[in-house]
Amino acid sequence: MFWGLCAILVFLPLPFGAVDERTIFLFEAATAILFGMYVWGRRPEKSSEESGGDSVGAARVSDESRRPKKRRVPWVLKALLAVFGAILALQLVPLPDAVLEILSPRTFAIYDRLIAAGIAGGAAGGNTLSFSPALSSYEVFKYLCYFLFGYLVLKCVRTRKKTEIFVLAVLAGGLFQSFYGLAEYFGGTGRIFGYKNAAYAESAFGTFINRNHFAGFLEMIFPLSVGYLLAKADFFTMKKGLPLRRRIVWFGQERLQRALVFGLVPVIIGLGIVYSKSRSGIIIFFVTVFLISIALSLGGGKREEKGTRERKIIRASRTIALVVIFSSAFVGLRPVIERFSIEMLKREGRPAIYKNTLDLISDYPLFGTGTGTYVNSYTHYDRLSTPGITDHAHSDYLEILAETGIIGGTAAIAAALAALGYLFSRWLRRSDYFLKGILLGCMGGIAAILIHSLSDFNLRIPANAVYFVTFYALSFRIAAGEARSAGRGPGAGSIKKQ
Repeated sequence: MFWGLCAILVFLPLPFGAVDERTIFLFEAATAILFGMYVWGRRPEKSSEESGGDSVGAARVSDESRRPKKRRVPWVLKALLAVFGAILALQLVPLPDAVLEILSPRTFAIYDRLIAAGIAGGAAGGNTLSFSPALSSYEVFKYLCYFLFGYLVLKCVRTRKKTEIFVLAVLAGGLFQSFYGLAEYFGGTGRIFGYKNAAYAESAFGTFINRNHFAGFLEMIFPLSVGYLLAKADFFTMKKGLPLRRRIVWFGQERLQRALVFGLVPVIIGLGIVYSKSRSGIIIFFVTVFLISIALSLGGGKREEKGTRERKIIRASRTIALVVIFSSAFVGLRPVIERFSIEMLKREGRPAIYKNTLDLISDYPLFGTGTGTYVNSYTHYDRLSTPGITDHAHSDYLEILAETGIIGGTAAIAAALAALGYLFSRWLRRSDYFLKGILLGCMGGIAAILIHSLSDFNLRIPANAVYFVTFYALSFRIAAGEARSAGRGPGAGSIKKQ
């Protein structure tokens, strides 16, 4: 199961960011199979324990049963997620006309006009809050698979060794996307495995159709690559006041090689973000570096060691940002800067889309129009003369409020933000430098995509959504301090609550 999760993370973004229906189906099928394996794999352990056998599985279950129960997820987050899930289920339930009219008068009026015009027939069991139960069911099942994937990460990534392998799988996915995108961009081909992406030929986009989604994908992974670099290159451990000779010996060939190798990863990923020419992506790249520096300045530790250690880490983070900037300037930043011109900003109609979406939310305030129905419901509010169909709000926050209403949308948004705040409070208490670096990277990736979601629909892209859920699950596993050490050696202590 663990290797299956790693494989999904590496290969899921490759087919156009997993927006293809066949890829989504394969992801859902693979997740369902892995979850079935997990459920089935726990049955022999339980039966062995009940029968008093002395198998390894029984011993492990007995050992786990003696451990004190630890709350991984605060009850407030569970309550918010339960509210969101209840709204998704309620949207699919056929309701009597009298109930539907009370819950959503606008939806009832639309059904009433359609039935009166003979366009639609009255349903025997009533009509649903969702404009399209089929589309909503499709989205709900996708959400369910996201949740199951995160649950499997929480259950399967239980040791330090697995945590590091899992992080390397994530970094491998991001490194490939950035390297491939830069190669296609500077090579002038603008292809995705032979497919010519003419719409964004002037940008780096990896294997994503949209450069903004490519930038959003890399934004999540960049902070994790920085956190992993700080954890592996021993920036945390050098003592204060060492003479120059001892410093040279400390930062010897092995540490220098590790620092150079691991330092290349965030630099390459940062260059991918810059040359995606995504305005939000570039801004959030620098915001992420700033947030990491702020978080590190607040990090815990002994008072006499904290100042020196945190200053070193902050300098390392800033160095990475400067290397990315100077590398970009050396290659040429003019095409990137042109993306920020006033003329370019005027060509896009996002402010009008935001205004129209707010009108949509005001008409369906409590329960929305149904998950996955934005493309249907927005048409009535589209006052733009531009060709094509607006299928997303270019803001994940506005879109989820439009589809699930103020109740469901607020619950989902509040859960995401509250979870990040909870993780940060747990991060401040950790003293294990390796895990602290990984957790910092995960939190940075979550914060980056949450900020980018203000102006784009990154979380509607399956590959980005899976990584987003994965970062949360991995963060909760580390923050809860319940993973176990896979072995001994330097820094291989158990990952338990401090």
